[in-house]
Amino acid sequence: MKSRSGNAYLNKLIRSLDIIIGLLVVGVVITVSMNVFGRFLFSYSFAWAAEISRLFFIWMVLLGAGIASLTNEHVAVTLFKDKASPTLKKIFGLVSALIIYAVCISIFVGFDGIISGYVSSTPFLGIPKTVLYSAMVVMAVLTVIGNSIFLYNVFKRGAA
Repeated sequence: MKSRSGNAYLNKLIRSLDIIIGLLVVGVVITVSMNVFGRFLFSYSFAWAAEISRLFFIWMVLLGAGIASLTNEHVAVTLFKDKASPTLKKIFGLVSALIIYAVCISIFVGFDGIISGYVSSTPFLGIPKTVLYSAMVVMAVLTVIGNSIFLYNVFKRGAA
């Protein structure tokens, strides 16, 4: 398998997250299919299936965003950056990294505010909503790690 980063520990983390996301995809497909067949064959909708598929989908998307940050494979518009001088590329990299750090900090602060007084749970399965919202914090941690690696590459290796 091709290495997605230069660090063995980071590669193991990414590989583990890839497997988790694959399992979440399977879970979403199974629960949504159950609901579709339940409606089609029995005219009955499994409310718990919609709830669990939503939970799996949110975790899948946010873990995928974290992996994109770790591997620097996220969607980017590079029209101006590609035409810029090396110094300007570093400035663009620094500004984008600072914006990403600000967003991650706001996620951490917001999550702290949410869990301090929020005791709600999902209607059918009773899963605490903090489990749902924790996906954002995990994504933010992965993004901070990926962003730090990006900054290291920009300033030590000169690659933006």
